[in-house]
Amino acid sequence: MERIKGCIMGKIYLKTKFDNEMKMEIPHSVNIANAMYGFRELGAEIIPYHMIDEIYDKVTREDIVLDYIAQCNSIFAKFGITTRIPDYPDALKPFLGRRIWKDTINSISRNEDKWSAGYFVKPIRNKAFTGKIIGSISDLVGCGNYSEDYEVLVSEPLDICAEWRCFILYDEIIDVRPYGLLLDRNRKSYNYHYDSNILNSMMEAFVSWEERPVACSMDICVTKAGKTLLVELNDSYALGCYGLASIFYAKLISARWSQLMGVRDEFHF
Repeated sequence: MERIKGCIMGKIYLKTKFDNEMKMEIPHSVNIANAMYGFRELGAEIIPYHMIDEIYDKVTREDIVLDYIAQCNSIFAKFGITTRIPDYPDALKPFLGRRIWKDTINSISRNEDKWSAGYFVKPIRNKAFTGKIIGSISDLVGCGNYSEDYEVLVSEPLDICAEWRCFILYDEIIDVRPYGLLLDRNRKSYNYHYDSNILNSMMEAFVSWEERPVACSMDICVTKAGKTLLVELNDSYALGCYGLASIFYAKLISARWSQLMGVRDEFHF
């Protein structure tokens, strides 16, 4: 996984908004703010903007844009870059602990056996809707309309007690952050912990994957049966920080943007 050398230090474009109460420009989200603090600590040149159209023609391969998924994808598309990584790469399938298959949202909505089965459904297209358990026809509300007919990944549900996000940078886990309580406080996920031996085995499998990203997250969980399993992978250019230190969050973003753009990661130090 050699990196392409470059020599130009790019700019960091920061999406902001005007806060009427504070009467000042602020980062557009908590995640964007965290990345901003990290890049500032790294000594980057940061340029604020409101709408992606303001900077679209100015962005070069050496630059990084701190924005939402659709806006980032528009910049990647400008350079002919496809960003998708698999949620469940083949190398990590032994750690899934459940069956996963492809379907379409219309196929599920037409078949009571499917929409009543309690399967977990998530879109194959990035964040077209939020993945969720489908146990009744009403659960399909918000999952697109009939004309869109999204392709989806369907999986047997897991009885999850706790979840963690493992942040991976250049083949090393740089932090592991719990997030189960953010999703469901009734879980009392602080009573559980993952099996570190299983996590180490997951990392060995991840490193064996030739097409792996240089930066991503590997979400894991512990089930009621005590099993440590893979939830999914997430690309680091579109990743919630979940309390990760700002400088490491910025480094994750920089590493992945650089890999996708085919330039040197100027913040890899």
